[in-house]
Amino acid sequence: MKHLFRLAMLASLVLSSAPHAARADDAMFQAFGGTPGLTHIVDDFVATVLVDPRIKDFFAKADIPRLKAQLVSQFCQLLGGPCSYTGADMAQAHRGMGVHDVHFNALAEDLQLAMDRAGVAFAKQNYLVARLAPMEKQISVK
Repeated sequence: MKHLFRLAMLASLVLSSAPHAARADDAMFQAFGGTPGLTHIVDDFVATVLVDPRIKDFFAKADIPRLKAQLVSQFCQLLGGPCSYTGADMAQAHRGMGVHDVHFNALAEDLQLAMDRAGVAFAKQNYLVARLAPMEKQISVK
């Protein structure tokens, strides 16, 4: 999993330099099952995160329904769906939490497990992970 995440980070550098990197086409959004599919993936992902001993404490005081809604919106936008993420920027949302690379990687692994369980193709998973990977710089403490 760690190797996959690192490959996705490299892919994100390549994709971010492309003029169309900000939004995917609707086919990618549909590959995740549209909004219902993303909602299912996020529900599974958050359930996994909440019991993951590596990161569950970060979510102890979180508003879980709001978190889920924000994640669905964010993923939808990143995949080219008809959504607009309106939540806080990643640096602001995670300020003072003490998130390190190891925590970010655990979160990425949990997301990949949820996508696997939902039957999302590996290449499609990489597409989303590549768009999320640059956020690590904004979230993690160096």
